[in-house]
Amino acid sequence: MELTNETYENLRLVPIQTGPMANNCYIVADTEKKECVVIDASFDFEQATRKIDAEGWRWIGFWATHAHYDHIYGAKYTKTDGRDIPIALHPDDEPIRIGEGGARMGQSRGVRCPEPAIRLQDGMTLWVGSYRFTVLHTPGHSPGSVCYYCAAAGWLFSGDTVFYHDHGRTDLYGGSQSTIEKSINTKILTLPDETLIFPGHESFTSVGAERPFFGQYF
Repeated sequence: MELTNETYENLRLVPIQTGPMANNCYIVADTEKKECVVIDASFDFEQATRKIDAEGWRWIGFWATHAHYDHIYGAKYTKTDGRDIPIALHPDDEPIRIGEGGARMGQSRGVRCPEPAIRLQDGMTLWVGSYRFTVLHTPGHSPGSVCYYCAAAGWLFSGDTVFYHDHGRTDLYGGSQSTIEKSINTKILTLPDETLIFPGHESFTSVGAERPFFGQYF
């Protein structure tokens, strides 16, 4: 599925794809409340801040799916130009954040992410305006990988846990093939088929499209 703006009632999704790895940064806004969050601040993040300013939305949070450098590259903008935007990250990815985004232990990428104000837990509820999102802890790509699920809209932001007909690498720090398989089976494939999946890279997909694909392997 191509990257397109999506809407559900007053909830609006603006995807921005940047960088050599086709990273997806998502602005999710309640257009009635005029507030938004950013999920995964990647390269050329000024595109996102310009869009937020142009729409007149109040940026209330940066939600990271995990702490690899290409997903936190724009996190510094949460603390610039007078901003103090709270960052949400699962604590199991703190070693990666402290290590400046390196995907391998001892390998710094030099990307500094301010300390998170929100320590995510499985099942935690977050809000964008009037819309509820549930945090799903989905380790396997990294120890603290999470997905954000809005049941009302049928939207899942999967980070690098699930892509179109693929899943994230498991050969990096804290990665595990058996763990990512469990995360996909118990947290993602249990969702309704019509759930749209917005991954950390490349094209959109859905639970219904991925169920038979992953069923071939595990």
